[in-house]
Amino acid sequence: MPDSAPGYKVVKRKLADGSTKEYSYRRTRARKRQQAPDTMGALIVAYRQSPDWTGLRDSTQKNYNYYLRHLEEYAETPAREMKRRDLLDARDAIAATSGRGAANVFMRVSTTLFNWARDREWVEHSPVDRVKALQGGHLTAWSVAEADHGAKVLAEPLRRAVILARYTGQRRGDLIAMTWADIADGEIRVRQQKTGAALLIPIHPALRVELAQWREARTSTHILTGARGLPWTANHLTQTLTLALPSAGLRQGLNIHGLRKLAAAELASAGCSTHEIAAITGHRSLAMVQLYTASASQHRLAKAAIHRLETADGKRRKTPHK
Repeated sequence: MPDSAPGYKVVKRKLADGSTKEYSYRRTRARKRQQAPDTMGALIVAYRQSPDWTGLRDSTQKNYNYYLRHLEEYAETPAREMKRRDLLDARDAIAATSGRGAANVFMRVSTTLFNWARDREWVEHSPVDRVKALQGGHLTAWSVAEADHGAKVLAEPLRRAVILARYTGQRRGDLIAMTWADIADGEIRVRQQKTGAALLIPIHPALRVELAQWREARTSTHILTGARGLPWTANHLTQTLTLALPSAGLRQGLNIHGLRKLAAAELASAGCSTHEIAAITGHRSLAMVQLYTASASQHRLAKAAIHRLETADGKRRKTPHK
């Protein structure tokens, strides 16, 4: 469909294999005026005013808002006329630029909104019922080599975020909220925004060296700051890192949360138990920790198993037959 088609816009995205794909959207960007009744814009406004929304944590609201902006492209479309294909097109565009994990989160937020709308008779049916999650839709974990490389070549504000995330295992919102006052006696104090968990995380020696250098040049009470010396916002950090990946020689789809996965995997590789890893990451679900560390744990256990086999074979060869 050409760019000039009335009522539509075309977005071109470069995929990981170097090819380019076009995604078409109905051109219905929200206007700064009161939305007509029963439109998507009015629905989103109503949802944000509901107890279901106000009962969410601030960090969850910020995350939802990040994905609701994609639905605001359809602000003037009647909610009952939203098509499944429109939402799938939006999902696919997000997958092409931000990864399958982000695309799946968009669909979960859309499902929450349309379920709310159906319960309140804004719509009769949810257009996203029974949409299957994209395979491989977990947020991409960094490898050790990628984290090492990123710490060498990324601009200073971003490399600091990479290092702090790697050695504390915290979520994006908790990283940008850390202040210099949170550091005492060789530990970092964290109050997790998502869970409310209070953590005391011992500072890794590699991080201790970095923090000492950062403190000398600090421009804010916050540990992490952007290029202008001001604290990051969550979305700005994500967008800045995404834009920096190609020139840094890093894979598209890497994000701050992937460093949380790396932190858990490195702890698993070091032989830490699931409970020990959760004490650092603050996970309430041990199953999620196991998901994060499955590959690292498998590798460590496989090496231990082969070592045991080699030891048993050696003993058997040394034992004379009677």
